[in-house]
Amino acid sequence: MRKVAVLVVGQLLLLPLLWPSGPVQPGKIVARWPIKTSVQSPGDLKKTGTMIPITDFLDLTPAADNMSKAFQTVLFPKTAGATFAEGDIVRTRGYVRLVAGEDDGDYHMQLTATPDTFENSLVVEVPKDDPDFVKDGGVSAAATTVRGFVMSQFKTGDPTGRIVVIVNPTYVEVTGQLFFDAEHQAAMSKSVFRGKSIHGKKLPSKTSWEVHPILKIAFAPKP
Repeated sequence: MRKVAVLVVGQLLLLPLLWPSGPVQPGKIVARWPIKTSVQSPGDLKKTGTMIPITDFLDLTPAADNMSKAFQTVLFPKTAGATFAEGDIVRTRGYVRLVAGEDDGDYHMQLTATPDTFENSLVVEVPKDDPDFVKDGGVSAAATTVRGFVMSQFKTGDPTGRIVVIVNPTYVEVTGQLFFDAEHQAAMSKSVFRGKSIHGKKLPSKTSWEVHPILKIAFAPKP
């Protein structure tokens, strides 16, 4: 096992957390990997996406109370009265607080409505642009562009094995698939939230909804 390097843009900080050793590997079916690395149709890659303000995104009704084997490779159905359903192409805007390179190859980012809050965040992720990780060529091509933007514009380099904290949070617009990360929903009922930490302070995500895969990312005017 090797230590995680938490890179704060502008200075380097090592945090005593452990990162899985060995090369990154694609996620498993139990983590709904086939869903989170695909879109429903080739036309989705060209869609503008429906705007969901980040505050509304964080309040979306859960698609389920927990994970179910029945939905490992199938979309969760639209909940009664909901405006959006898993698989929809959506977009939202927020401040990028951190970027992390996950052991399944994903670039994991957390967005917040304001640049200083630690109350809640939205997780958005883009998979590794490799045929072993993403079977859909169109999604893989989009991932190449998104990952290139992250590395060059946020000055992160390849964040694999690291958490990169953005000192001066950048406001962006993210477009991609609405995805329900059901693995975490049951734990949230016990106030156990996912999310990385900034200087030892947890930046929680209190929703299991996220954008995954990200298909487009761009700077946006600050509100």
